[in-house]
Amino acid sequence: MEQREEGFQARFYRLERQSKAESLGFRRKLKVVVWVGVAGIVAYFLVPFAALGSPFSTERSVLTNQAITHAKLVSSSDLLVNANGTATFRAQDITPTKFSDVFDVPYLSDKLGVPLLEWHELKHTSDSSTGGSPLVTEQLGCWSTSAGNDAWGGSRGQPTESYSARLYGLDISYTPVPSSSTLTHGADSRTTVWSIWALAMLGYPKTRAKALPDQLALTFPLHDGSGKKLLPDDHMLCFDLLYYTGVVQPIPTNDFFADYSPFWNQVGIHMRWKSSLVNIATQYLRRHFGVNARDPIPPFIAVHVRRADFRETCPSGINKDDCFAPMSAYHRRVQEVKERLRNRPNEVNVRAVLVTSDEHDAAWWDQVAALGPEWRWIDHKAEQTDEKYGNWFALLLDTVFQSMGAGFVGTARSTMSDIAQKRVEDWNGGETATVRWGTPGADDH
Repeated sequence: MEQREEGFQARFYRLERQSKAESLGFRRKLKVVVWVGVAGIVAYFLVPFAALGSPFSTERSVLTNQAITHAKLVSSSDLLVNANGTATFRAQDITPTKFSDVFDVPYLSDKLGVPLLEWHELKHTSDSSTGGSPLVTEQLGCWSTSAGNDAWGGSRGQPTESYSARLYGLDISYTPVPSSSTLTHGADSRTTVWSIWALAMLGYPKTRAKALPDQLALTFPLHDGSGKKLLPDDHMLCFDLLYYTGVVQPIPTNDFFADYSPFWNQVGIHMRWKSSLVNIATQYLRRHFGVNARDPIPPFIAVHVRRADFRETCPSGINKDDCFAPMSAYHRRVQEVKERLRNRPNEVNVRAVLVTSDEHDAAWWDQVAALGPEWRWIDHKAEQTDEKYGNWFALLLDTVFQSMGAGFVGTARSTMSDIAQKRVEDWNGGETATVRWGTPGADDH
């Protein structure tokens, strides 16, 4: 008889029973968050551990935005009960990478106070070897924020479909969340940001029951051609996309780092790199600075200059040279950061500057080199990073390099810079600065 894979829901229920037997002091069920993909499924399972999800894209801005989504996802579970979870990574052209291959899951679990479980531990993927066991397609009813209003123009939108649903064999029927769940409570149909509190409320029986009657007519059918529609699961709360959520501010990242927000302060700050990834980054930096394994890496200022994909956002009538800040602006900000470090009671003297950027123009890199011998960058082509680790690993290493600086200078309006800045400040106690751009002289001061 052909062996079939145990369904992930059945497996969760089994683990729930085991956990109750093994944890006698654990009297209440915990909601568990699972994030599946950049547009993925976010699920709060009623079991006493957190589940980690699946892969996501690794373009520069998308990679950082998905890390932000993870933190929001974990924070939202705390609005229900004290359990947390996040997800993993997927580059566009390589095998999906587990969350635990990038982040230190035991550390995160310890800080959050709950065990963490990854999706791949519960369910086979479509591209994994299962020893002859076929991938079981399971049906699921979830909520959709993407289809919740007409903020993106025209009629109500479509759910954000996830690569991970295919990867893990999930057929999902989405129900749009009530438009009253936006930060304007539905008063402005153009509002794109949803209240994380309002979404969490859908995890409670009375609120769910009150919301369902008006939303069921809008439910999208499963993808199997049957036309069947499923209610949002009453055992598991799941969403298609959580990036466009907030606490107060109507722009997704505006309150992500605020002192009143749980996103960074309670979750993101604890999403540390896996030690093996730090070891690889350290080897790169040792070669870059010419130090052996016994000597410390010299302190450096990390600089992130985002340019390539920002060209489309420059005001009309302004060419890119006037739109983007000149390297002299970054040089000035670096000098300010160096001075603040030098003026500290422990006097940190920094000479080295490590530049990361998405710019491919060789002439621009010549401008960087002209700033002096201490202004350098790691050449991933010379290092053969793609050949060694995969086509997206250079970007990942750049984010690790940025987080290891004694100081950091970033680019305004870049989430990659924003999160690197917080890592340097909160992980390293470093000094940081941001370069403004968009008009000629935008960073003059």
